[in-house]
Amino acid sequence: MRDRLDFSLEDGRLGLYHKSRREIVDLQTCAQLSPELQEWLTEFRKIQWPFTKGSIRLRVGPQGQRGVWLDFANVDIKTLLDEKSILQSLQEKAFVEIGQRRKVPVWTGNEYKLRDPELHVWFQTWMKDRPVDLYCQVASFTQPSLKANKIICDVINGWIGSFPQSRIIEFGSGIGNLTLPALAAAESLTACEIDELSLEGLQKTLENLPPSLQSLREKIQIHRGDFQKKLTKDFSQFDGVLANPPRSGLMNFLNPLEELSEGQRPPFFIYMSCFPESMVKDLERLQKCGYSLEEFYIVDQFPQTAHFEVLGLLQRKKT
Repeated sequence: MRDRLDFSLEDGRLGLYHKSRREIVDLQTCAQLSPELQEWLTEFRKIQWPFTKGSIRLRVGPQGQRGVWLDFANVDIKTLLDEKSILQSLQEKAFVEIGQRRKVPVWTGNEYKLRDPELHVWFQTWMKDRPVDLYCQVASFTQPSLKANKIICDVINGWIGSFPQSRIIEFGSGIGNLTLPALAAAESLTACEIDELSLEGLQKTLENLPPSLQSLREKIQIHRGDFQKKLTKDFSQFDGVLANPPRSGLMNFLNPLEELSEGQRPPFFIYMSCFPESMVKDLERLQKCGYSLEEFYIVDQFPQTAHFEVLGLLQRKKT
């Protein structure tokens, strides 16, 4: 069941692109949606848009709150701000974000102005059986399903828990969805991420942890940078690597690992991906570094499609 829906508007049709034709198939219902998200979609489809094209994300948060991200051309955003009534109606139902910069429309009494992005609880991670709220934007990257995410978090927590007192380096921490399950079982964690807004969400999540979890903040360090191009961290300082890269894979992130001797490399490597093509290339490089695949999970978060989430645990062969 999906709690996040990404779709397109084209000539009055709201839906997804046809498999074999470059046109939008109008979708009134979708069997993959949670009941709450389907209800939100049904209401949203009643809007009559004053332009013909754009991208939209609908989201239902952990407490049932509704959000919408409208990613339209600048000229269409201006039309929307000037028209007023559509935004006013939307804001009565949901929290609204606009454009690639995730701006929030604010009514001044005479007109709409766009203010900076805001962080709210739009997703949830798990530390064993304890849910933890994650702060982000409606437009932030998250897993599509709150329920499926619990499975992923349990696997990550269990794998790291099988290597006691581990020092972890994480590539692609995002808003902290895997960071916190890993942190619950690790001795320490270094989180690496390029996106500034994602890291702002992770920071706010850490600041708002329940009192019983506040001590975890002392175990984490956060580094921002394009780690696909260059990583200044020495892998020999760590016992394990946790990676959830974009579709392009790990790229130059693995270079420092390859430069180490086999005995200096971290004993284990956890790799998660929804794009097996780049994952296979990275696993081939890791195999050459002395790692072998020990456990493998497939989480079918995208039923009726060719896509799926893959989790792999690799261990360095003992010399």
